[in-house]
Amino acid sequence: MRFIRSTRHPFTDTARKRAALARRQTADREALPLFAAEIAARQKSPDDVMQARANAWAAQEARSRQRRADQWRRARRLIDAMPPRQRRRLRAAWNGAPYPADPVYLLDFLHSLEAGRIALDALPFTPRRVNLRGHVTSEEMAAGRTCRQANREDFQCG
Repeated sequence: MRFIRSTRHPFTDTARKRAALARRQTADREALPLFAAEIAARQKSPDDVMQARANAWAAQEARSRQRRADQWRRARRLIDAMPPRQRRRLRAAWNGAPYPADPVYLLDFLHSLEAGRIALDALPFTPRRVNLRGHVTSEEMAAGRTCRQANREDFQCG
């Protein structure tokens, strides 16, 4: 089944982020000049703030990856609950779909099928030719072509 692996990258501590933090802390102190000393005493050091941001970034990335994995699992459960013939047709349609290979788009596609807004025998797009891994074939990309719906049973392109 077609999907895009999500990219991971760690929090980056840059000079621009530190400069923005310094400007914000200065603005906080200047907003209440009579309490500037108390405000300055409560403000964290730039290293502490950047470490807290890095920890928050890592936690958010983990939550985001978990949410995305849960969405993929939910979509797969819905697909696995279908009869085999419908499941094959749906996977062929999804692999040839122009939508991003994202679980949200797959769940929306499944919901549209369930709600009757689209049907597997009358898709709102022409499925693209894909290889066994679900990627658009290089000759199709080079020619800029899309395959025709040759066989309404399984959307095979030839």
